[in-house]
Parts: sequence; C-alpha cells; structure tokens
Amino acid sequence: MFYNYYTSKGVYGALEQQAKILIKSDGTLIEKKMEEYRHIAYTISTDENVINALLDDVLEDSESSQIYNSIYLMLNSDNKNCDAHIVSLSGKCRLSSGIFPSEYDTRFQTNEWNRKNIIAEASTRRDLGRTSLFFIGDHRVNENDEQILFSILRNIFSENDELIGYVIVDVYTDAVIPELTNGSIFKDVILVDNTLYSAFSLNHPNMYGSFDKFPFLRDDSIQKYYYHFPSGLFSIVGYIDTSIFKGNSERLFTSITIALFLGTLVSIILSFIFSHSMSKRINNMIKNMKYVEEGNLNIYLDETGITEFDELAASFNTMITKIIYLIQSKSEEEAKAAEAERKALESQLNPHFIFNTLNTIKALAKLHNETEIYTISLQLGKLLRSSLKNHSSTCLLSESIELTKSYLSIQKIRFSERLNYVINTHDTPLDKIITPKLVIQPLVENAVVHGLEPGMGGVTIEIDIKIVLNKLYITIKDDGCGMNNPEMFSNMELLKDSSHVGIYNIYRRLQLRYGNNFSFLVDTGQNKGFAVYITTPIEEEQNGNT
Repeated sequence: MFYNYYTSKGVYGALEQQAKILIKSDGTLIEKKMEEYRHIAYTISTDENVINALLDDVLEDSESSQIYNSIYLMLNSDNKNCDAHIVSLSGKCRLSSGIFPSEYDTRFQTNEWNRKNIIAEASTRRDLGRTSLFFIGDHRVNENDEQILFSILRNIFSENDELIGYVIVDVYTDAVIPELTNGSIFKDVILVDNTLYSAFSLNHPNMYGSFDKFPFLRDDSIQKYYYHFPSGLFSIVGYIDTSIFKGNSERLFTSITIALFLGTLVSIILSFIFSHSMSKRINNMIKNMKYVEEGNLNIYLDETGITEFDELAASFNTMITKIIYLIQSKSEEEAKAAEAERKALESQLNPHFIFNTLNTIKALAKLHNETEIYTISLQLGKLLRSSLKNHSSTCLLSESIELTKSYLSIQKIRFSERLNYVINTHDTPLDKIITPKLVIQPLVENAVVHGLEPGMGGVTIEIDIKIVLNKLYITIKDDGCGMNNPEMFSNMELLKDSSHVGIYNIYRRLQLRYGNNFSFLVDTGQNKGFAVYITTPIEEEQNGNT
C-alpha cells in the first residue's frame, strides 16, 4: 500500500498535474479562437452591404465586388484558415470567400431534422435569434484538402427584425490544431459538442462523429481529463495511456490478494474461538427473547460481567419496561376513545333537534304564506344536512354547486337587488366529477362579505366551471370593491397567519390532495373586483369509487 501511495503521488501525481494544466491551456485556446471567429461572423451579419444584398435577393456585379472586398477585409487576411459564406433565405443570393458549399444552399436544405447540417440545425433553434450557433457536426474537406474543425452560423436580420439569410464561417483545423500544447502526453484529445452529442479528434482529425466512435469516453478504467467551456456547449476531453504502470499495479494487486486471503483465514479462526466462548451467553439471551415473543413480559436479563453483554441486557430491560408502559397507555386510550364515542353519539341529538325546529319554522312559514322565511328555512336545512350527512373530505361537484346555490339563495333574500349571480357549467357532468369539499362555497361567501358589505352598491358573482384538455377549470369572480393589497396573494404561504386564512386553507387542502398538479391564482386590486382561478385534474366517480 505504501508503494501504491508513493507511485500515485510520484508518477501519477506529476502526470495528472501536467495533464490538467495542458487540457486547460488547450481548452482556453480553442475558446479564444471560437470567440475570434464568432466576432467575424457577427461583423459580417451586421454589414450594411450584406443586408441590402439579401433584402434585394438579387446580387449585382457591383454589389458582389463590394461585398467580397468587405468579407476579405473582415476576415483580416485569415482566409487560409477559414471561409465565410453568405446565403439568403430563398437561396437565390449566395456569396463565399471560397467555393460555396452545396450544404449551405437553402433551396435544397429543407429537412429540419438533419442534425448534420448547420442550417437545418439552426432552423430547429427557435430561440437562436441574434446569438451564434457553434457546430462541429458537419465535417467536410474543402478544395485544398483542409478539414473543417467547427462552423459558426449567425442569422441575418433586416431593420424590421425579419430573418433574411445566414452567414456561416467555416474554421479549418490548421487555424487551431498547430497551436495546441498537448504534445504527446495525451493519447487522444477530442472536442465534444454537448448539444449534438458529437465529437472531433484533435490528435487524429480523420476521427469524428457520434460518441460510439470514441469508446474510451464510456470506459471508467481510463483516466480522463476535462475542460468544460463556460457556455456549456463544448468540452474537450483527453486521456493518457497508463499501460506502462499496469504491470506494477497487477503485481501489487496479487500481493494484496494473498495478504487478504491470509488475513481472512486468521479472522475465521479467531471468530470461531470467540463465538464458541460467547455462545452460552448469546443462547441465554435468545431464549429470554423468545419468552418475550410469547407474551411473557416478566423477563429481565442479569449482568454477566462483560461490558458489551451488560449494555445489551440494560437495553433489553429498558425495552421491556417501555412495552409494559405502552400497553397500559393503550388500554387507557381505548377507554378514553370509548367515552368519546359515547359523548359523540349523545351530541348527535342536537342536530336532530335543530332540524326538527327548522321543519317547524318552515311549516309555520308556509301556513302563514311567509315565502322568504320558508325559503331561508329550506336552504338553511340543506346547508346543515350537507355538512352533517357526509364526513368524507370529498364530494360530487353537483353537491358543491347545490350547497353554493343554497347559500346564495339565502343571501339573495338578504341583499335583494344588490346581489346577482350567474353559474355557468358548460354542460360539465357535475354528478360524475369529485372535488374536495367546501372549495366553491367559501370563495363565494368571501365574494359576498368582501365585495358587497363594505359598500352601498351591488355586486355580481360569476361562477364558471368547464373541462378543457382533461383539466377541470373553476372560476369564481365578482365585480366588487376588490383588495387594495393584491401583492400578498402572489405567495399563498403569506396568507397563513393573515386575515385571509380561509383562502389559504382552501389552497392548502388542494395542495395536500393534488401535490404540484394544480393551480390556484388570485387576481384582484382596489376597485377591480376579486377573482380566483382554480385548475385541478379530473376525478370521476365510478360505482362509488374515485
């Protein structure tokens, strides 16, 4: 192990330090080159002569000569290491500092899913805009047998921000590879496109393509060194051939294996001796534990004089004491639960008394032709029955609507013409959809309390229920006075300890039921009314089950 430590700190340590420095140096160089040629592409894409020529989509000789001069000037006499190509959106206008590649002819590049063509790739980047697209997927060789290392594309826009064409700068390997500093330390260094999942060997330019061309990327046994560009678009990866150290490592592994085998053998012998001397005490503990399993809780372990066994005995005795205490507590809780159930049964007499009283009032109101009193008694009875008949946390959507109608009927009698309401269900199957209880009615009550009572004017409450794309949309809004602090509704957690805790409780119940698969939005403002928009998944009741 000391030899392995010395080797890793000595040879491997120095090699790793050098590799990290060189891979960072190469990555910084490539990144700098990309930035230089990106600026060239930007300069060409914003050139007024180029824009005018693409707008006309017809290239005259005088314009062509002027644009060529501009291109060579912008390339800074670097046309040996790169070529610039300009093409209009229609493909009629085409310019190049070299020979215009057919791959960039927009008249024929119509397949947007061709991931090996930079123009096809740019057409799929809807958010590309005025940013540059770096691309190493299209490897070609020009007429001078120079291989393209990477290409840069920029959209060309008119003054009205209309896309009119592209400028592509092809950068050849001679612009970058001769300046790399990796020397012979790396067996291979590749440039990786993290977007298109393609790679290009900088040591062997003829090797490029998908990751399966570079199996060492997935081989965890090979030491690799990375440099990730800050943009996240590219990385360079290098690996070192460490086969010269494998022989020593294998011999070291053999020595360690023999040592482990001998150590294991000695450990087995010692374990047998120890287990034989301790078996009597362990068997005694097992026997007592079986007594406990059979329900005998009067078992306690004695001290043995061995610290470890004494600690186990103390823990066992403590556990028995706690079990006895829990059994006694359970008996007391069951007795208290029985008493609570008895009191609950007795308390059920009070709602029946209230219902009988309401029925008497309703009968007297009907006898004396008191229509409003009769209606209030009838709707109040419905509200009470709805809250008592079902202790489930959910109900049918039709039941929620009926509960809301009963509440609004009572308030309509109270406020007369000042209160109006509209309920739109859009043919929604209310009797088949399940929602949490008391979601709509409390929000309607909130609209009445805060939208109507503070002022002398009237208010109209609109309830809208519909299904769109397997989602249930519930809207409750009013045209009342609204709230003068709408910002507090942007975060529902702020309502927890506020005067609007009722709205928070509805939001929290929906969150507990649906997790993140729902939305609860509040829209209000001073003299702008109050609106709540709820979106939930659809839960249908089938044969009494959700």
